[in-house]
Amino acid sequence: MEKSPLHKSLARYSVVLVEYFSGEHLVRCLHSLRIQTHTPEKIVVVLNGIGDKERTTLHSDFPEVQVIDPHANLGYARAANLGIANTSSPIVLTLNPDTELDAYAAQVACEYMSEHDGVGIVGPKIQEPNGAIYPSAREEPSLVDAVGHAFLGTFFPSNRFTKKYKNIGISTDDVRDVGWLSGAALFIRRDALDDVGGWDEDYFMYCEDIDLGRKMRLNRWRNVFVPQSRVMHVGGVSTSRTPITLLLHHHRSLYTFASKKYDNNALMKALTLIFIAIRLPIALAAHFLRIN
Repeated sequence: MEKSPLHKSLARYSVVLVEYFSGEHLVRCLHSLRIQTHTPEKIVVVLNGIGDKERTTLHSDFPEVQVIDPHANLGYARAANLGIANTSSPIVLTLNPDTELDAYAAQVACEYMSEHDGVGIVGPKIQEPNGAIYPSAREEPSLVDAVGHAFLGTFFPSNRFTKKYKNIGISTDDVRDVGWLSGAALFIRRDALDDVGGWDEDYFMYCEDIDLGRKMRLNRWRNVFVPQSRVMHVGGVSTSRTPITLLLHHHRSLYTFASKKYDNNALMKALTLIFIAIRLPIALAAHFLRIN
């Protein structure tokens, strides 16, 4: 697919990857960044965890990459903020290491952001290895949809609550404003990120992208799905190492999000705790039954 020449005013961008034992996927991701028609100004990799082979490859084959090793697993949000603090470009691409970018992905996203000042985040179309389109562009669910999806989504993924939550049935070929975008690949305007205080470090893993999308909207920044920018995402590479621990983090993050959204509503916080107490055993059972 041919693209027009780069705009003279095309915004510069840097890339921040939070690595956690992604193996060869990290290498493929970095190779895909090298072939971008709009190349990044800087690439930063923050090591929450890495294998010895990949560490050696990273240092020997990608000398242009700045590697930050905090010698601890900081969680996603804190590590992402650390990486972002080591960049200065007007746009930051936060990227999972098990992704690979189409050659024009960055050009398309940065062109859109250069032409639309009110856009805080651009999310690309995310494709899975089997060709399926991942529902990365979503709305913040209503209470009814959230509960329906949480209880039925695991066992009955085609239920109406999950379909609404994931925007299933809505075209994945059209540019549109959405509630939030998957954190697997986000082009974020630095001014907007500074405006909302960066990634919220109260989240260790999960829900930080929902939180970020919500804060963008509250601060009058747009979250826009731009499907002409395309990314392939394997998914689950890092999370497969400690699934039970991450299930616990997921449910803790659900409560953190609800606590922030319903800051002055003690009843909603209590109901959220009850909801989590019921849902967590269901999620654990689904894992052990290999339904998920």
